[in-house]
Amino acid sequence: PIAYVSLPFEILFECLDTKNILYVWYALNLEQKVLLVSSQYSLLTLCAEILCSLLFPMKWSHLYIPILPKFLSPMLDAPMPYLCGVSRDILPHAIGDISDETIIVDLDKNIITVGTNTPTIPVMPTKRKTKLEHALLENTRDIFLNARGLSESDLEHEKPLAEANEIMEGADRVWQEKLQTFDDAFNMAFAPNSENAINGKNNTARDCGQSRWDVVQEAFLRFYVAILEDYRRFVSYKPTLETSSQWQSNNHVFYMKGFIAAQRSHFRPFLEDFCRTQLFDDF
Repeated sequence: PIAYVSLPFEILFECLDTKNILYVWYALNLEQKVLLVSSQYSLLTLCAEILCSLLFPMKWSHLYIPILPKFLSPMLDAPMPYLCGVSRDILPHAIGDISDETIIVDLDKNIITVGTNTPTIPVMPTKRKTKLEHALLENTRDIFLNARGLSESDLEHEKPLAEANEIMEGADRVWQEKLQTFDDAFNMAFAPNSENAINGKNNTARDCGQSRWDVVQEAFLRFYVAILEDYRRFVSYKPTLETSSQWQSNNHVFYMKGFIAAQRSHFRPFLEDFCRTQLFDDF
């Protein structure tokens, strides 16, 4: 079953494209240090909550501060995984404290910067990645485009460089104008001469009902189901002195090595890291 989450999922998919969302979600699965950056405080909180919800049935149990105050910026060099957020106005102050292992996610610009010493993460299992990516593109790609006043036709055909640049510049102006409204207490209408009114193509995402997000949540859940479908065969409920398990609690022992060895070869690199995470232990 999919846990019902009353969150505006479209916000995350307006900020980041599918490729970047998948990268951040995958990095969180492997307990990397992730820092969200935005000029809008509401985006930091919402996107952090949405990313955590997409980890279901796993649960993020490490340092979690969606809006990190200025005086706590030294925590960004903590020797542990974290999911934090900083507003753009305090980023210059915090930049010296950010660990060189941190993945910085710019929500305003759809840009991810990987730290110079960020641990190398294994490649996502190809078939599962393809299915997950296809489900996301089919159900959410229009949201990212609509937020920038774009449509599929704007990207389908090769255009002269000058025309392509003009389209992208217009899309950036539309997004930047929309971006400034997220922290507003009331969602005011755009002025008649605004970029959103002139170039916007239905900037409110079409058909954003719960059914669309059921499909998205289910796509992420199916990834876990495919990867962990037979893990129970490797859980023993009898006391044992063997030490080949990752965890042992209430007479439950998980035989990690046996579980990984029994999986498909393209799953194993991911599972080697994932089965050693706190997320998996808590699961």
